Amino acid sequence: MAVELTENQNDFLLMLKKHYRKNPLPSIRQMATDLKFKYHNSVQHYLETLMFSGLVKKIDDFLYLDKKLFGLKIYDSRIPAGMPATAEDSYEVFDFENYLRANDERTFMLRVSGDSMIDAGIYDGDLIVVDTKIQPTHGVIVVAIVDGGYTVKYLRKKGSRNYLRAANPKYKDIYPETEFKIVGVVTGSVRKF
Repeated sequence: MAVELTENQNDFLLMLKKHYRKNPLPSIRQMATDLKFKYHNSVQHYLETLMFSGLVKKIDDFLYLDKKLFGLKIYDSRIPAGMPATAEDSYEVFDFENYLRANDERTFMLRVSGDSMIDAGIYDGDLIVVDTKIQPTHGVIVVAIVDGGYTVKYLRKKGSRNYLRAANPKYKDIYPETEFKIVGVVTGSVRKF
């Protein structure tokens, strides 16, 4: 059941979001120390209110901030790139990590340099999400180590031999000479204008 938060309760919630993000919340004593509260029972009182409102949830004996607190609002209506249309007011909270299926133990991001993948929609300066546990197959975009250097390219196979192909006709296919290792599969990209 949601309740309206006071200004102090909302400030406390913002401190929790800033300090702990999506990690489990520590003990009340540790939170009081971290957030510079003089009294532990003040932290206890705020937490009880946030739990009652559904903003803090208990999962397997740990307290977590509700994942809906993180991310951006994404509205249900689509924005036309052509003629204007009326917008709807309903929305959901958009969480990039969830959308990109980022898993802390197996996923990381890299910043792309160069234009060899522009036809795949990956541009210079973009951030790519790399999953190290997905099995690479013919046709997926991968990050690979080739003869001592890192690159992002399409994985291709000719017979029993793997090679890499750019998404830009200016670049030749890369056939490894001595070293070839797939670091991970690219699952998404993020671009900031």
